[in-house]
Amino acid sequence: MGKRVPDPAFAALAAIRHWSDKSQLVRFAIARNGFRDTDGGFGITYPEDLDEHDREVEARRIQEGFVLAYGFWGSPLGYEVLVPEWLYRDVLAEVFECLGMWREAASVRVPEGWLGSG
Repeated sequence: MGKRVPDPAFAALAAIRHWSDKSQLVRFAIARNGFRDTDGGFGITYPEDLDEHDREVEARRIQEGFVLAYGFWGSPLGYEVLVPEWLYRDVLAEVFECLGMWREAASVRVPEGWLGSG
């Protein structure tokens, strides 16, 4: 049986929390690259992170404008949650603000009306 699926904001926060070098998350978000920690299998996957095997063999899809937040290495034993990209970046900006990383927060903060690239 899999883990209980958290709400999207909490899933994003859990992934962010498990990444040790928070400053790297700025580059990842701006470049729209995902990440995964090796301790608990928490991470973020962007649509562009899926390779041909993911798309063709495993039939995995992430809708444009969303990221996949997961914990405990995702399904089947963990959880996976689709999170609107703007929400992920907003949670990320709030984490940076809580850490006093104001410049980093401003660089990932989503402008009003932004729906992601694509």
